[in-house]
Amino acid sequence: MPGLKGLKVLRPGLHLGTVLKNRFEPSHALALALHPEEVVHTWNLDGNSLEAANYLKGSTFSAEGEKGWYLITVDGYSIGWGKLAGGIMKNHYPKGLRKS
Repeated sequence: MPGLKGLKVLRPGLHLGTVLKNRFEPSHALALALHPEEVVHTWNLDGNSLEAANYLKGSTFSAEGEKGWYLITVDGYSIGWGKLAGGIMKNHYPKGLRKS
């Protein structure tokens, strides 16, 4: 093993998420690292749809299914998280990445 003294580590691994108020909130980095077949719930958007463009702007959208976290994909590629509750998919795309 080579010596690691003086080596600056930017990130020592993949940030999975944080625990807030006794619940787990997955990180955006985890969403990008996962493939749709590796998660229980996914929601695929068409890349040419207005819904996909609105997701990237931070908008919510109507959806039906089991409540909880969904990996949002566009044409099969993971782009972020959504949380389904009460028929609304709440957007968890990072605010700093949203398009205006």
